[in-house]
Amino acid sequence: MDIFQSSPQIFRIDPLTGCRTLVSFCEWLTQHFSATERVPFSVLALDVNQFAQVNTTKGHAYGDDVIRWFGFVLMEEIHAPVYRLGGDAFGVVLTQDSHTEHAAIARRAFDRLNRDAARFELAAPVATVTVVHYAGDAPINPADIWFHLYSTTYDAKATAERAFKIYHATELARADRFLNETLGRMIERIAWLGAMVDESQHLAFTDPVTGLPNQRAALNQIETRIAQRQTPFAVLMIDGDNLTDYNNISYAMGDEMIDRLGKTLHASLRPGDFLARWRVGDEFLIILPNVAREYAQAISERFCAAVAHASQQWRFPVTISMGVAVYPDHGATSAELLARAEAGLKQAKDSGKNRVVIAS
Repeated sequence: MDIFQSSPQIFRIDPLTGCRTLVSFCEWLTQHFSATERVPFSVLALDVNQFAQVNTTKGHAYGDDVIRWFGFVLMEEIHAPVYRLGGDAFGVVLTQDSHTEHAAIARRAFDRLNRDAARFELAAPVATVTVVHYAGDAPINPADIWFHLYSTTYDAKATAERAFKIYHATELARADRFLNETLGRMIERIAWLGAMVDESQHLAFTDPVTGLPNQRAALNQIETRIAQRQTPFAVLMIDGDNLTDYNNISYAMGDEMIDRLGKTLHASLRPGDFLARWRVGDEFLIILPNVAREYAQAISERFCAAVAHASQQWRFPVTISMGVAVYPDHGATSAELLARAEAGLKQAKDSGKNRVVIAS
């Protein structure tokens, strides 16, 4: 991985719930069974009861709220990887503690869901929950676990209670040869798809000159923070001052200077800050999380000073100008924030360069 922060792997995190995705679950399956030492574990499966009826009678937006609530409760109560496997189905992998504790954890989550069901006008039991216990030396493979996830859910839903049921893998049938091969290939290909999307995302979200996230990645970062109401955060739009001297020598020299400028900015980042190359010239964009308006100026000026100092060792010393906008003070959308930051950048350029201007 590059030394720079990469764009988030959004295909491994479900945007509705914040849970992990089917790709992540298949990767866990393949990684777990390639390990030389295995520990006892349990797999919890959850399927919402009468979810199609919720969507039909209350609408899909309401249904999304229900699914989001399920994901939140599972993550808060279980403290283990929670996967949204698709639609209204969730899976959880429990590798810590004993099988007895795994069952107790699952039961607590199930009971809380039923206690809180009234807020969504849902009748208990709101979900069918199954727990399958596996011994560390169990002669099973990823296809068996996938088969157990769905066969136990189907079995539990066939009972009158449609509620909570515990199984031991030794008591369950294993996938037959055809299913084993089919499911095994499906799991491998979904995990392979994750690796392919990794590569595609790297190409789509990375600037080839600096290795930094690109403009698309930066926009995604801003919009994600706004959607999650992460306040406050500052957007710094940066432009090099009088850098044409490098391009006048050659475009390769210009690219080398852009790379050096990116590394210099990166060296001044705080943990959690985000840096991207903006557009394709000598512009960059930084996102500072948890920075209120009154602190943005001082932090931003550090970047100006770092570039002015480091570039003394370059062929031509350079400086940068910067415009800063803070969410939510200067805008409620990414477009508003970027427009205000760009206006501040223009003012910094027009007033002498090598300075920071906070949006008015």
